[in-house]
Amino acid sequence: MLKITSIAKEKSSISNRLTVKRALLENTVKHLVIIFITTSVYGLIYNELEIVKLSSIGDFLSLISILLVTVCFANFASSYEITDISKHWMRVLSQCASFAFILLIAILLETMVIGIKFVYPLLHRLFLIFTLFLFSGIVLYDYWDFVRCFARRPK
Repeated sequence: MLKITSIAKEKSSISNRLTVKRALLENTVKHLVIIFITTSVYGLIYNELEIVKLSSIGDFLSLISILLVTVCFANFASSYEITDISKHWMRVLSQCASFAFILLIAILLETMVIGIKFVYPLLHRLFLIFTLFLFSGIVLYDYWDFVRCFARRPK
């Protein structure tokens, strides 16, 4: 009887690891799609901001900053921790919400960097580096939040 229980636990552990691998793959694909979309819209955003007068870009950057703070708050408030990720539809719904928030964060950051390039060309590279670190931190937080749900799941 003990051997059967041990084998059942081992199979459960293996399927649990496969689920974690699959979930991490889903999360990675989500982030790669976000990067693809963000790089794809760069030219469009650049062309649109080129048309805006330099005198009004400062106000525009302020509005972008307000939106960025709002979407960052929404992203951090919607944790995977409050989701039953063992249910496929709940995990997909959480991933979709996370996708929308992180995509919006990436596009807003990209818009800010492009706007800064027009207003403060000498500071563009510095802001680009800061933005890349910030976005990397947001992506790492998303992975950490997702993985911690699996760590707390009953074994």
